[in-house]
Amino acid sequence: MFRRQFLKTLAVGAAAISPLVQKSWALTSSGQSAPIELAVTRRSIEVLGRSASVFGLVQGNGRNGLVLDAEDDFNVMLSNTTDEPTLIHWHGLTPPWGMDGVPDSPAALLAGGAKRHYQFNLAGGGTHWMHAHTLQEQSLLAAPLIVRTAEDRARDEQDVVILLHDFSFKSPEELLAELQQGSAMDGGHEGQMPMDPGSMMSNMAQMRGGGMPMGGTPMGGMPMGMGGMGMMDLNDIEYDAYLANDRTLDDSEIVRVEKGGRVRLGIINGATATAFTIDTGSVAGSPAAGTRFPISMGQRLDIVLQLPQGTVSLPILALREGFEEQTGVILATADASISKVATRASSAGPVLDLSLEAMLNAASPLDERPTTKTYHLILSGSMTGYGGVALTGWCGSRQ
Repeated sequence: MFRRQFLKTLAVGAAAISPLVQKSWALTSSGQSAPIELAVTRRSIEVLGRSASVFGLVQGNGRNGLVLDAEDDFNVMLSNTTDEPTLIHWHGLTPPWGMDGVPDSPAALLAGGAKRHYQFNLAGGGTHWMHAHTLQEQSLLAAPLIVRTAEDRARDEQDVVILLHDFSFKSPEELLAELQQGSAMDGGHEGQMPMDPGSMMSNMAQMRGGGMPMGGTPMGGMPMGMGGMGMMDLNDIEYDAYLANDRTLDDSEIVRVEKGGRVRLGIINGATATAFTIDTGSVAGSPAAGTRFPISMGQRLDIVLQLPQGTVSLPILALREGFEEQTGVILATADASISKVATRASSAGPVLDLSLEAMLNAASPLDERPTTKTYHLILSGSMTGYGGVALTGWCGSRQ
């Protein structure tokens, strides 16, 4: 049975089970010349049994995010239905400078109740996302932005989009104030000598409620001989929860899949300050073969899984870097028994490195040429404090 036939027969039952169908992350392009209506909204989600007010990016038909065809223009009318000014960055696309979505570079923020039209050519396909370049991104002002080529649409694969996020019941302003306070404690601004490793680690542990391993013990693949200093940059914030498509593993999303089918995971790390490792469990992914894939903030991964014949219940997990927390979704065939997955793993998630990037080859490599000039650089400095830097400072305007 092909995927499209399978999805038709499954649609009625899955709608009652799978939040993927209800949330409709996987959508289709309108194919119309009129702009797609996209609204910045406020919405409520439930996290750890508590209601939380967050932002959303919703189409006029109520669907979250965008899926576009590469042959069409990006043609979107963005409206801000909240009372807070904001602006959306089209992460992964290359619009004209004035439409890139970074406040005052050069476009001003979009006032509450205002609209702005965006139209430009799409250069190609890919798993992208859109988000605010303001503190509002910490309050989930983000959504998938998928661009499909004709080749993508012809594949007999089930698309599953997973948007990761870190979540706190504190306001983004509170989180930033705590970071700035911690920076002041560490004396970490330019021109000052840094604290000794023991003092710095002690202060960071206080910020995190004592949750950080001390003493320089290797953790999740941490290189030896770093005396604890290497752990400092792993996680600056202890979040209340880690989300996959707005849900924790306490109430995980269940995506129904076909026995022996092919699934393409489009994973987006929309977390503001947390890196993860994606763990596909018993099924290896491709085209980069393996079951564990690092993904830092703002990065995206497309992982293809060839599912086995027979019953499948396969958690797709995102392991928090250096600590035990995890989130994710569960892929399951219709006849599978689904066991609850804990929100904490038995061991800490790996520390990210560049091993995945080292496996990649350039699609259009540069010609090899002999070295003509050599420069000697000293990479030095100290940990710079947060100061006035916003929580979204990691995302460049052309990523």
